[in-house]
Amino acid sequence: MIPSPNGNRFVGPAAKLNRFTNSMLNNYVKSAWRSVKRQKLASFINLLGLIVSVTSCVLIMLYVQHELSYDNYHLKANRIFQLTTQLTVDGKESHTAWAPNFIGQQLKADYPEVEEVIRLQANLGHVSFKLAAQPTPKAPRVISLDQVYTVYDPTFLTVFTYPLLTGDPKTALVRPGSLVMTEGVARRLFGNDWNQGKGVVGQLLQSGGNSYQITGVLRDIPSNTDMPFQVLIAQEPGKLEKQAWCSSYVLFKQTASGSDFSPKLAQVAQPIQADFAKRGGHITFVLENLRDIHLEESKLFDTPKANQSYLLIFSLVAGFLLLIASINYINLSLAQSVGRSREVGVRKAIGAARFQVLIQFLSESLLLTGLAIVLSLLLVTLLLPVYNQITDMHFTLSSLLTWPMGGLLGAIFVIVGVLAGSYPAFYLASLQPVTALKGKLGAGSKSARAQISQLLVVLQFTISITIIIGTLVVYKQLHYLQQKNLGFQGGQVLVLDIPQEAVNTGTTASLQKALSGLAYVQSVALIGSHSLPSQEMNLSAFNLERDGKMLPLPQRSIDVDENYLTVLGIPLLAGRNVVDARMSSVKYGEVVHEVLVNEALVSKMGWKVEAAIGKSISQGPLGAETWRGRVVGVVKNFHFQSPQQPIEPMVLQNNAWQGPEKVLVRLSTGALKDQLNLVESQWKQILPDHAFEVTFLDATFAQQYRQEQRLVRIFTYFSLLTIVVACLGLFGLSSFATAQRTKEIGVRKVMGAGSYSLIYLLSRQFILLVSLSILLASPLAWFTMQRWLQDFAYHISIGPGEFILAGIIAFLIASLTTSYHAIRLARTNPVRALRYE
Repeated sequence: MIPSPNGNRFVGPAAKLNRFTNSMLNNYVKSAWRSVKRQKLASFINLLGLIVSVTSCVLIMLYVQHELSYDNYHLKANRIFQLTTQLTVDGKESHTAWAPNFIGQQLKADYPEVEEVIRLQANLGHVSFKLAAQPTPKAPRVISLDQVYTVYDPTFLTVFTYPLLTGDPKTALVRPGSLVMTEGVARRLFGNDWNQGKGVVGQLLQSGGNSYQITGVLRDIPSNTDMPFQVLIAQEPGKLEKQAWCSSYVLFKQTASGSDFSPKLAQVAQPIQADFAKRGGHITFVLENLRDIHLEESKLFDTPKANQSYLLIFSLVAGFLLLIASINYINLSLAQSVGRSREVGVRKAIGAARFQVLIQFLSESLLLTGLAIVLSLLLVTLLLPVYNQITDMHFTLSSLLTWPMGGLLGAIFVIVGVLAGSYPAFYLASLQPVTALKGKLGAGSKSARAQISQLLVVLQFTISITIIIGTLVVYKQLHYLQQKNLGFQGGQVLVLDIPQEAVNTGTTASLQKALSGLAYVQSVALIGSHSLPSQEMNLSAFNLERDGKMLPLPQRSIDVDENYLTVLGIPLLAGRNVVDARMSSVKYGEVVHEVLVNEALVSKMGWKVEAAIGKSISQGPLGAETWRGRVVGVVKNFHFQSPQQPIEPMVLQNNAWQGPEKVLVRLSTGALKDQLNLVESQWKQILPDHAFEVTFLDATFAQQYRQEQRLVRIFTYFSLLTIVVACLGLFGLSSFATAQRTKEIGVRKVMGAGSYSLIYLLSRQFILLVSLSILLASPLAWFTMQRWLQDFAYHISIGPGEFILAGIIAFLIASLTTSYHAIRLARTNPVRALRYE
């Protein structure tokens, strides 16, 4: 406002423009809202389709974003790289998440661009901890944890910037024997008020005969991490042997140093490669940035990784849902164009410019999209608990309040609101006033507008049917894997983790003897590390006899005892079972170890099954072997790992008694609760300070299918939603199509046409479009799922059943959708139909 010379105020040009702009925007919003209320059916279908699509898209992208965000919250994540090892042995490549300890030491000592090297090892199985002095009577006597890491470098908490609730990250892991735990562990030990009073820092925990002092408590580790530890234990760097394998992380002073370090890694590997070349092998080291590790291929001895193809599929499904909802909007807007053409003609006749008409229709599209997004967020909030159960995740409301999710919602608003509304808006805004007022827009099936609508319907259902076929194939493949004969009997087999203290004190033998004496127990076996079916097997440097010569041929191996085959019901094909290792024969003054091999190893070595008995085997460099042995039996092939992978050659070493990690207990059938109670009572008598935690082998093995099970669940729900959203649009289109032919139907009824012929006449066009979609979707789905099945060593063949079932589902749903309006109109009194305007 600027005062005039006579004291009055006048409005400047800028203020006038602002008032005019605000008034114009308000007018557009009001007009859009009135139009939405006036077109109730179309608005309802569009709004419902958008809500379903946006809700599904947000839920899917929550999962995708979670998988893409692993370990990216560390401040130095762009400079941290994991050191991994690629091995080629006997022509087969293996990639392990570990690296030799001395490699990390050499990198830190010889390369100035390396700032720090962190080495750590995950303790296998469960580790029990108990308080040296209980602070309260309610505190637990002992807790068992399965994510305990030993750290050999005190700078761990300054390289990985986990937030400490108490303690100093610079000093918490400096002294060997220091222990840092997560907040969840602190609550279990000290209760919810763990940080009151003197707190927990300085308290002592005991485990395996050792004492550890608590020096810090971390905030609970987020679920999007590949190091899901509960406890960190500091150990002297010198305690880790030079040749020991461990997880190694390299912090570079600059990001570019890590990306360009590959040639120097090749130099580091040269001395080792010379030795590997003598054995016919090859070794290289690889650096992977911390933020990319979860998206890389899964490695040996690694945590579960994301499947990039699954993430791509989920993202495509989310995009397809939005595309189908957008197509619905376009189709329904075009179907309404005949009715709204007069509105456009009136607007243009009274002076509205093409641009103003365009903005008017885009305003309606943006209004509906914005309303759908708001309602979708409310629906997502309500569905989060159910979605967490489906995906095995722990999403909260805070998961929605992130920049990526904000960007996604903004993109949906713009893409769906503008692009979906653009074609109808441009089409209606381009109409000439005279043509629009007459309402002659070419409503016939041969008009360009009608052909575009038909093309979009075909696209919708092609996408929907492809997703349905994919879901059926995934379900069938998963069912096949779960029902496949694994070669061993995993039912009724208990798996118990042996505490390290029991191993150190020799209590394991007493435990095995006590459990074997129980009435319901059929057999008890000890196994070593990485020897439980479903785990990653060891890779050992064996020398095997071939053509009378000993050849260095590293093989996969597990550590078992003489009861292993009995507990798992694995049949022998030749020879005999191993005997108690303490009864091994002595030859040439040294112990001769007895081993078993599987069919795959016999085939690989070119042996006959019977001729394999007595073949020599040893470990260590030729001429300086650490032990020698012989093959005493050949076992039938069994799936140690998921049937997704081929059965590998393996050696079953009879040395589990030296370092047992787990006990396998085969129970009798029936009375499961009583049997578990008996086993638990014996456990508490022998190991009273250690929690009794038990799992079943078949359940443990089934965990390997979690990713596929999750895929099936997500696919099932969202494939149903795609067909629902597509049918919503088909429902609206059939409604408008039948309304336009009301007079025609009246005339046909007067001329004697029957109801069935009229229903067929009105539904034929849409049924043909859906049939065409089935024909287009079938080869597309076959090609896509055939590629997906190639990732499985054992898989189903895609037959016609999936295509027929998906076609029937789509055909029936589409028929029911379109027939509703056809039946309703066919039963209308012809007099009313002839009066219709």
